[in-house]
Formats: sequence, structure tokens, C-alpha cells
Amino acid sequence: MKARDTYCVPGCRPKHWLTMAREIINLDTSSKQVRVANNFGALPIISIKANSFFKPALWTNFIPLKSANKLRDSMHEQIMKLSTNCTQLQTKNSGHFIWVDEPEIISTAVKMIIENLQQA
Repeated sequence: MKARDTYCVPGCRPKHWLTMAREIINLDTSSKQVRVANNFGALPIISIKANSFFKPALWTNFIPLKSANKLRDSMHEQIMKLSTNCTQLQTKNSGHFIWVDEPEIISTAVKMIIENLQQA
């Protein structure tokens, strides 16, 4: 059984849409926060990057997907500079909702952090 079979998929609850709207509205603020973040030394960081902010669908033709992806790419570049011990994992079939589309990559990232800390 996949995670999407046991959990409500994104979009099935009204709170999801409110949260998503706030997230999109605050993308610029998030980008600025990443820019002013200090160097975290060798703190292990795993950056998980989806192929696109949203999976292509009919409705994504009505949003500035190209701009959202450009900003997301810029934010991921900044994240990679936060630590000397930063790794990026690329999803294969996910949009922004990685925990729904590919939950196993979240588990992989957690295991990588634990292994990294155990070696330190």
C-alpha cells in the first residue's frame, strides 16, 4: 500500500488550498530568508528537489509554473551553499508533494542524515 492510499492526497481539504496560497504568496520571502541565512558549517543537510514545482496538468497552464520553478531552483542553489556537508536528492516522479508522490525518498534522506551523524 502506498502512502497516497492511506492519507488524504493534497487538495482534498480546504486548509490545503489556504496553506498552498500562503506558500506561493511567500515564495519571495522564503527566498530572502535563504539568502540571509548564515553558513551552517558542516551541518548535514539533505535538499530534496522535485522535477517541477507542480506536476504538469491542465490546471498548471493557468499558473506561472516557469517562474515558480525558476525561483525554486534558485532557492535550492542557495540551500546547497548553507553547509559544506550538503547533498541534493533529485526526485524522479514528484512535484512539490514529494511525501505523497515518492515518500521513500524522505526515508532515504533521513537515513542519510542519521548515517552522517553516526560517522561524525
